[in-house]
Parts: sequence; structure tokens; C-alpha cells
Amino acid sequence: MPDWKDLHERARRDVDAGLKAWTTVLKEDIGSRIVYAYAKGSALKKWESPIDYVPTISDLDIHIMLTSDDSILSGSSESFEEAMHLSKRYEDEYLLQHPEHLHIPRSQIMTINRLTTVVEYVPPRPQDIRALLGDMPKHSFQEDDEIRRIDRQNLMNYQEYIEVLPRRLFDRTGLDYWFIIREMCWRVSPAPVRLLTQITEDPLEVWSWNRTTIAQTLRSHDYNEIADHYTDFYVQGWDLFLSAFTNSEAYRNCIAAGYYSLVKCREEVQKIN
Repeated sequence: MPDWKDLHERARRDVDAGLKAWTTVLKEDIGSRIVYAYAKGSALKKWESPIDYVPTISDLDIHIMLTSDDSILSGSSESFEEAMHLSKRYEDEYLLQHPEHLHIPRSQIMTINRLTTVVEYVPPRPQDIRALLGDMPKHSFQEDDEIRRIDRQNLMNYQEYIEVLPRRLFDRTGLDYWFIIREMCWRVSPAPVRLLTQITEDPLEVWSWNRTTIAQTLRSHDYNEIADHYTDFYVQGWDLFLSAFTNSEAYRNCIAAGYYSLVKCREEVQKIN
């Protein structure tokens, strides 16, 4: 039986080191082009059970507002070298600061210049982020019903992904499954949140919940099947991580749990008026 407390304590130190490493790299390499940068998501939330953070399945979610264009890279013929340089800089800085680690956190960095101009964009609350560089300006938030509408539409938009997934899956084995899981992570994580915002008083508060609370709330509303699939996605993710991503059965179980979680969330949201 894994020592979950020890694993999460080590993972938390890894996350803190990862954010510190990215802050150093971004400041030194492109700091003059950054208005502000912040981290958000499961890596920052309270971890109450193993599903709240799973190394490599969970990520460091970093959003960056640039001074002008919407790309960290120059867009020139040197973009490839720039990308490789930043990737290596992060890894080198991380290992320098934190050589005794459980994992190097997987990063998901997004520039948000264009995203913030989209009507459907819902900014995070100040209390739900960690500032890395600069200061995020105060935002006005949509009305609760508008947030629910956006969440509902995003769930409905999963249909194409659900339909295409089997055709992209049948010829894969072993490590090749990772590509499927990598694309699934950012869909599975918010899916039950988008369902629960439809039936809770404060949708923005739901977005601040960790996965343990999400699973508990699903069960309290009799969404037991979704809670089971959602939980199993992350339990199988731990099995994958602890097997150094060699357990083919855990790959398949993880993908199945994620798939059925998405299917059931979409089905249930259609039953809500």
C-alpha cells in the first residue's frame, strides 16, 4: 500500500520547485515581454486524498499575459530553437533547485492575450491563483447563469471528441496510450465541475474545489457512476505513475474511466433544464 501522505508531501515540494523554476526562467528569458503570469488549478489546491494530485497526470497550469503578441516564441525560423531552449532551461533550473524529487511536474503554459477577449472566457478569482510575475488586474465576472451556460456548452462540445476517440485508440498499446491520456486530462478534470455548476448556487466556488470535494458532491447528488469513473481515472493514473508508465492495463483502465466520465457528464447535463 503506497504511503499517500509521503507521496503527496514530496509531490507538493516538487510543485513548488516547478513553479519557482518557471518563474526564474520566464523572468530571465522573456520577462520584458510579460505583463503578468500566474498559476492555477489542482496543483495549488488542498490535497485531501490521492486523486487531488497525480504526478504527470496533473500539471502545472500557468497563464501568461504578454505585452503585445500572443506567442512566447518569435514565430521566426528560430522558433524551434527557442522552444527547445526554454524546455531545457526549465528542466535544468528545476534539477538545480530540487535534485531530490519524486517527479518533474508536467507543465501546461498558455498565453492568454487572445483568450481574454473571448466572450466565453471566465477569469479565475484572485484567491484561486498564485501570482508568479506582475499583478493580474481586477476582473468583472459574468452572471452565474452565464457561467452555467458556458459550462453546459463546453460539456456539449465534447461530443465530437467522444465520437472520434475509438478510431484513435484501437491500434495503440503500451506507451503509445500516453498520447490519448495526455489529451484526455484537460477534458476529464473539468467535466464534472461543469455538470455541478448547473445545480449549485455559486458556480465560481465549484471551480475552486479539489477533486475529493467534487467526487463527494457528485455522490451527494446521486451521480455515483460519474464519481466512480472520475475517481478511477486518477487512481489508475497513480498506478501508471508508480509503474513508471509501463502498466498497459492501467493505461486501458485510465482511458476507459476518462471516456465514461465524459460520456456520463454529457448525458446528465442534458437532463437539467
